[in-house]
This record gives sequence, structure tokens and C-alpha cells, in this order.
Amino acid sequence: MSKISFIIPVYNTAKYLDQCMQSVMKQTYPDIEIIIVDDGSTDGVSPSLCDEYAKTDDRIKVIHKENGGLMSAWIAGSKAATSDYLTFVDSDDWVEFDLAKELVAHIDPAFADSEIIASNYIVEKAGERRKETQSLAPGVYMGKELEALHSHILGDEVRPVTMSRCMKLISRKLLLDNLKYCNHDITMSEDVNITLPCLLDCKRLVILKDAYNYHYRLVGSSIAHSYNSKLLQNLELTDKTFRDIFADKNIKDYDKQMDREFIIMLFVILKNELRCPEKDTLKRVKNLFLRPDIKEKVTSTKIDITSKSNKLLYTCMKHPNAITVGICKLIINMYDKKTN
Repeated sequence: MSKISFIIPVYNTAKYLDQCMQSVMKQTYPDIEIIIVDDGSTDGVSPSLCDEYAKTDDRIKVIHKENGGLMSAWIAGSKAATSDYLTFVDSDDWVEFDLAKELVAHIDPAFADSEIIASNYIVEKAGERRKETQSLAPGVYMGKELEALHSHILGDEVRPVTMSRCMKLISRKLLLDNLKYCNHDITMSEDVNITLPCLLDCKRLVILKDAYNYHYRLVGSSIAHSYNSKLLQNLELTDKTFRDIFADKNIKDYDKQMDREFIIMLFVILKNELRCPEKDTLKRVKNLFLRPDIKEKVTSTKIDITSKSNKLLYTCMKHPNAITVGICKLIINMYDKKTN
């Protein structure tokens, strides 16, 4: 049995797949299995590419399934895995050749069923390349230190641990035991849906120092043209789902951090509205943030904001008028043009 299973969901990503696959197949740590999940690709290329890789490397298994979305794809791969540990790589991303070796070096066999090893990553975007570091200080967290983390795992401007399922090594049993919380109707924050319960249940969390060995490819055009009128509905769904997870895990005073999390996620909703190509931006923003329940939550929930951009967005949320909305929309458009 291999030590690590790489789970790679694929959907119409033939353009990027070879860079991803080469980075995994050439890992300096050889004791791995690679599970590619073709989630019903329709580009006429990706499915056959997946099969070709399997022919060249006996560590590769391919699953072809009907399209069910990213969550369904990585779940299928996780269930098919035979290793004690899982790590996820999205097929438009890539990793350093020593990713597996570095992650394995920090595992503790005594916690094979209940640990998470978290590395850092690099955002790769046209016109922009930046390192992103876990906010939580490097080290090993167990016992009371982990319990302390539970009180602010969500709800901060910068999360202590990224909620992506990628750039981590996760005990397979830990993940499988928490699949029951996954809501397939969630389209934004779907990784939080599994990473949150895993972090709340894990008995050992390791935050690596440096270890920028995951490259997250951010396709700029997907942001500029990704207006989704259902994002608020999705936020309300995640809010209920995550509160239920906290309650089921018996986390104290979770409502306060979930109230803060709701406000933090409203930043995403606001930016989505500002990027909408329609001309009625002011009307839509006012309708959203002057809605009685949202207005009350924004004004009554105390959050700490440090970044200048978020401070501006926060002002717009509290005072949605022609000036604040106009300035925010202008800045968002300038940023998109610069980095696309």
C-alpha cells in the first residue's frame, strides 16, 4: 500500500494537465498512488489524456464518471484511494517535485488516522505572482492549543489555516469520517465544507515553515466574468451548514465567529456585485446591504479589518451610496485589468 494518494480531479483542463501530471509523476518521494478523476469532461481531449498517463505509469488509476462537480470528483477519488494519507492537486495547478517528501517527513504514525500537515503555496496569475503563508505560526499543534484554534478557525479577515483541501496532507480516515457533512449544493466555500470538520476533529496539526511547494493557478478571466446572482443564496446555505458542523462538534460560542464569518464572506458578495457587467450596480448593492437583516448584521457584528481594500469595501457595505460604490467599482475594474 502506498503511503500517499494524490487525488487529481479533471474537468476540461487539457491545456494545463500535463504540467500538473508531470509535477506529480516526478515526485522525489516514490511511494505514492495517483488517482485521476475525470468528472465527465466534454472537451474531447481530457478523458483520453487521463488514460494515456495511466498507460505510462502503473501508479496511476483513472476514474471516469458523469459530471457532478468538483466536490463529487475529489470525493470519488478519496473513496478509491488505498493510502493512509491523501493530498489533493487541482488539475490546473502544479506542485514542486519534493512536495510529498516534505509532507511525509512531518507525519507521526501514532496519529495516522487524525492528523493534517499544512504547507504554504504560491498564487500564479497573469501579471501577479505572490507567496501565501499560513497565518498560524509554524509548529505542531495538539491538545489545548488545537482547542484554542477552534474559537477562531473562521471569522477572521485572514484565517489561521487556509481552508483549501489542497497544499495539505490529510489522514484518509479523518476525511472519510467527515464526508457526511458535505453539501453538494454548495458552490462557494465548498472546500471549507470538508476542511472545517477535519480541522475540528484532527488530533495533530502541523504547520510547515516555508514549504511553498504548491502552485495555485488563478485564471484572471474567470474572476472578471464570474458574476453569479446566486452567491448570496449560497452564502446563506454555507452559513447554516457550517453552524450545524460547529454544533455537531460541540464547539462553544460558535455563533459569534460564524456571525463574523458571514460579514467576511459578504466582502466576496460585494466584489461579485461590483464585477457584474450590468449597469445597475448601485441599485443592486443598495438592495443587498440595505436589506433589514443584512444591514442589522453588518452594523451589529464587530470585526477587525486591517487591509486598506477591505476597509474600503467595509465602508461601502455600511454606507452603500453612489460615491462608495463608484470608487469600489473603479478600483475593482482597474485591478482586474492589471492582473488579467
